[in-house]
Amino acid sequence: MYRAYWHFYKSIFPFIVAFSILSILYLGILWGFVLFITGGLIIGFIGFRTFYNEQFYFYFNLGITKWQLLKVSFLINLLIGVPSFAMMLLILSFFLGSFTIT
Repeated sequence: MYRAYWHFYKSIFPFIVAFSILSILYLGILWGFVLFITGGLIIGFIGFRTFYNEQFYFYFNLGITKWQLLKVSFLINLLIGVPSFAMMLLILSFFLGSFTIT
């Protein structure tokens, strides 16, 4: 069952990353992180629904609803986002020195 959730997350991850990179470029690191956790997931879900809508039947046949996919994807996104954000801040502070986030 966990493989189905992970498979769904891998399918929406390119949409999340593209949206997050654009957010970081235009709004900065802090807002890029916030949008990675929240808005990126919504954009990923919309992208999956637009391009891979017929694959929802696979998850429905396993007894997984869209709401469950969204909740588990949010948790996975949170578990991936927090360490990667912390690592990005450490690397930037190492190369650039002291800087403010906002």
